[in-house]
Amino acid sequence: MTRGLVFALVSVLPAMILGLVAYIIFGGITSSPSSSDFMYGPCYGVPFSIILLAFIYGLRVQVEME
Repeated sequence: MTRGLVFALVSVLPAMILGLVAYIIFGGITSSPSSSDFMYGPCYGVPFSIILLAFIYGLRVQVEME
């Protein structure tokens, strides 16, 4: 479990960067402070899915210590 949490914590910054890149690729306006220009998929979906996948990967690759 600890390894999964560490993987998830380490993946937070890259997930946020990829979320920003996805927002820009999908046509998001970075200079507009208006909430009507907000896209939930790139801003929440991409980072949370990357963090969740990193957590699951960390759980699956548990190494047995001898």
